[in-house]
Amino acid sequence: MDLKATTHVCVSPVKTEEEDTHVPPPSPMFLIMVNGGTTGAMLRIDGPETSLGRSAENSHQFPDPTVSRRHAVIKHDDSGLAWLTDLGSSNGTYLDNKRIAPGKPARIEDGARIQLGVTVVLKYVSLDPCDERFQREMFERTVRDNLTGLYNRGYFMEQIGPLCERNRARNLGTALLMVDVDYFKRVNDVHGHDVGDAALREVAKVLRDSTRTEDLVARYGGEEFVLALPIASADQGWERADQFRRELSVRPVRAGRKELRITASIGVSCSTIARPRTVKALMTTADIALYEAKRSGRDRVVASERMLADAERRTESCDAVAV
Repeated sequence: MDLKATTHVCVSPVKTEEEDTHVPPPSPMFLIMVNGGTTGAMLRIDGPETSLGRSAENSHQFPDPTVSRRHAVIKHDDSGLAWLTDLGSSNGTYLDNKRIAPGKPARIEDGARIQLGVTVVLKYVSLDPCDERFQREMFERTVRDNLTGLYNRGYFMEQIGPLCERNRARNLGTALLMVDVDYFKRVNDVHGHDVGDAALREVAKVLRDSTRTEDLVARYGGEEFVLALPIASADQGWERADQFRRELSVRPVRAGRKELRITASIGVSCSTIARPRTVKALMTTADIALYEAKRSGRDRVVASERMLADAERRTESCDAVAV
């Protein structure tokens, strides 16, 4: 048994004959991700109607190419029964391995398996408070970095695409920030790995304290972190990055009786409504900007957009001289 885990025991009280019996409220229903996404993710079924599909307008979004933009819907009738309806999807909706006819509601039982398209598989279950807490704890263990408590790289890469799409639906862009702790190897070599771990936790705390609920923050690996932020303009992405850099530079890290000052280099890339970028392009250009920030002296922010603008100006100057 994992000694770090917390075992929750839900005790049912013993009723006496004198006590009035009553019907407890129904447990909330969830879709648990089995395949085609973050395994164990809990998607709550709220309200009389829950839409499923690839588009950000759905109650729950599945960025899988075999899932239609408006794929299926789950409805609850007045008696509390659940019904699944395929909305004319291209690759079909399956209930317990049987394809259901488009437009014809099919009854869903507790524990049923729902498949959307080729890849996405969900389990429809009711969870009492104890089960829900246990399921959430198990899920958190799969998506969190053990040292910092931030999301891990795998979860970030699964979520960045849907996040960009949701931002576009709100007429916003997305800024991607690659953050690298400066001279981190030296910290480990001189002060030891315990101090190095403390430094990483402090960086994570600064990022966590400085971000909002709609921001996505993760430890990318080693001393590198990554953030995805909704923005109204590319300048806002740079400003948020520089805010992180400045706040980190004044936060001390304890090393025995000494205090260390930690700095970071940050590369920024933005996808805006006017100039959209794919997730791959965002990651690549942010990484290039990070390399430039470290090459040019560290403890600074470099935006890929400004790098491109500077390169274009240099090209224009060279062309003018050549003429």
